[in-house]
Amino acid sequence: MSGKRFLLFVLLAINSVLTLTSAPVEIKIFFTTDTHAVFYSPSGGWLKLAGLIKEQTADRSDCLLIDCGDTMQGNIEGAFDRGRAAIKTLNHLKFDVWVVGNHDTEFGFKALRKRIKEFNGFCLAGNLFIPDGQEQLSGVKIFERKGLKIAVIGLTLPNMQDDVRLPSSLAGKSESIIESLNRIIPKLRPAKPDIIILAMHCDKFRSGFSIYELSRQFPEIALILGGHSHQSSPGENIGSSWYVQTSSYAQELGKIIIAFDPKKQRIIQIKSELLPIPPDATVDKELNKLLSHDLRQVNVFKKQIVGKAKTTIAGYDENRRFAHPAGMLTAKSMIAATGAQAALLSMNSTYELRGDISELDIFRIMPYENTVAVIDVTIPELELILKEQIANSRKYYTPVFYGFKVEFNPQNSAIKISRHDSGKITSPIKLALTNYLLISRRFPELQKIAARQPLQQLPSEEPLLRDCMRNWIRNNSPLTPDNGEWLTIIK
Repeated sequence: MSGKRFLLFVLLAINSVLTLTSAPVEIKIFFTTDTHAVFYSPSGGWLKLAGLIKEQTADRSDCLLIDCGDTMQGNIEGAFDRGRAAIKTLNHLKFDVWVVGNHDTEFGFKALRKRIKEFNGFCLAGNLFIPDGQEQLSGVKIFERKGLKIAVIGLTLPNMQDDVRLPSSLAGKSESIIESLNRIIPKLRPAKPDIIILAMHCDKFRSGFSIYELSRQFPEIALILGGHSHQSSPGENIGSSWYVQTSSYAQELGKIIIAFDPKKQRIIQIKSELLPIPPDATVDKELNKLLSHDLRQVNVFKKQIVGKAKTTIAGYDENRRFAHPAGMLTAKSMIAATGAQAALLSMNSTYELRGDISELDIFRIMPYENTVAVIDVTIPELELILKEQIANSRKYYTPVFYGFKVEFNPQNSAIKISRHDSGKITSPIKLALTNYLLISRRFPELQKIAARQPLQQLPSEEPLLRDCMRNWIRNNSPLTPDNGEWLTIIK
C-alpha cells in the first residue's frame, strides 16, 4: 500500500471512529404514577398494563422504569394488605425507582418501612422525614446506562404535615421541593451526572410551589416527572426542563426518549408520549399468577358481612344537602369510638347501603385511610366552626354533623346549637373530626382552633374511620337510617 493510500485509510478510520463516538445516545425513561393499587378495571389496571410495560422494557440496557407514588392505597386490594401486592407488582415488573406518594404514608410509617424493605429497587423521597428519630429517606440515585450517568432525584408531596395531622409520635413531615433541591443539587454536582431527572409526587400547580421557579433555579434538571393531580401531560417545555405526567389508575405508561450527544456532552432532544393500554390487551398471566393468592384473599374479605340495613341507607343527595343518612351513621360511629359528644366530617359519597352490609360496602363509603381526632371546643368555637362549614357547603363538599341540634339563619348568619333533650350544653365540648377535614386549608377557623391544643389520646393511636364504622355497624345492626337533616335553615 502506497504512503498516500495508507494515510487516506487512517484518516477514514479515524473519521469513522469519531462519527461512531459522536453519534447521539438514546436513553428511554418509562414511568407510572397514581396507580392506587388498581389491579383490574374496565379501563386497565396493573394486570393489563403489565404486558405493555414488559414489551417496552424488554431491553433494560438503555432504559429506566420509575413509579412516582400513590401506589399502595386507593382500592380495597391496597387497603387489605397495606400495599404489599402493589410492591410485589413493582418488583415483578423490575421498577428501578419508587417515589413515595402522600397516600402511601396513610397506612402508617411502620407499614411504609416494611414496604420499602420489600421493594427491590430504590425508594426515593428525599424531602420526607419519618417520625421516631425523623429518619430521612434517600433523595437521589445515580444509574449508568449506555455509558451515561443518570441521576434520579425523588421527592414526595411537599408540606405533607399539612395533609395528615397525627400525634407527634406518628407524624412525618415533608419539606418543600425547592428547599429539598437546594440541599440535594449542590451535593450531586461533584458527581457530574450526564442527565438529571426529577421524579416527584407533585403536579405543576401545587399551592406554594412554582415549577417555573424550579426550572429557573435548577436549569440542570432536564426532565421532570409529575404526579398527584391525576391529570395527564404528554410533554411540554417548562423553562429548561421537559415536563411529563401520566394519568391515574394504571391506565397508561409514560415514555420519554432522551437523545444525548457524547461529543458535546449535552442533551440534544427530549421527546415523550403517553402509551395507552391497547384495546385488545389481556391479563398478564405471570403477574396474575403471582398475585392470585393475594387477590383471592381480598375477594373473600370484601364479601364478609358486617351487619344489615333494615331499609336503604342513602348517600349524598344534592337536593337534600344536609341530609346524609350514610354520613350520619359514620358520625355516630366516630362518637362511639372516641367518647366525643359530637362529630363532624365531610362526605359526598352517593353510595347506598342496602340489606346485608359487606366489607366492600364500608370501603366504598370511605375509600381513604381517614383517621379520627378529638379536640375540645367551646360553644362559641363550635358555632364558628359550623358557620364556616355551612358557608363552604357546595355540590362536591357536604359537611355532616351529629350530636346537637343546629339552627341557622342565612339572613344574619345567626346560629343556635342546642341539645336534643333540651338540657344544658356544658363546655368544653369534645368534638370528633376526621383528619382530612381537620387539615383542610379551606377551613382556616377550624385550623386555628385546633392548632391551640394538642390532639387527645384516643383508644387507638391511629383510629381508622372504617374501623369505627365497622364496629358501629356490628354493634347496632340491623340499622335504621337517620333520614333527617342535621341543619335547620330558618327563613
